[in-house]
Amino acid sequence: MQEGIYHVRFSSPQGTSGEGLAVIKAGSVNGGDGGYLYSGQLAATGDQVAGQLEIKQWNHAVPSIFGQLRKFKLDLKDSANGDTFAVSGGMAGQPNLKISIAGRRLAEAA
Repeated sequence: MQEGIYHVRFSSPQGTSGEGLAVIKAGSVNGGDGGYLYSGQLAATGDQVAGQLEIKQWNHAVPSIFGQLRKFKLDLKDSANGDTFAVSGGMAGQPNLKISIAGRRLAEAA
């Protein structure tokens, strides 16, 4: 997985979805959307990616794809291929709450 600024699209099996931006650099992830901030780690080994993100609400008018949650963690894994990645996983402690995230690299990060 290349470092950079990514456009991310995320969805749940319940039919909810959203999108935002994430900066991936030196294994760290930082980003956000209209209601939430994302931070955490993603480690790439070859074409495999795994990590955990903490999601924190900053705009109380915007619910998460899982409903009105202020803060939660996601455990993620799957694959990366150059300028794109696709990961899936679930909420830490509640793996039945699933998410899929696809990212497309837009630019280099400073």
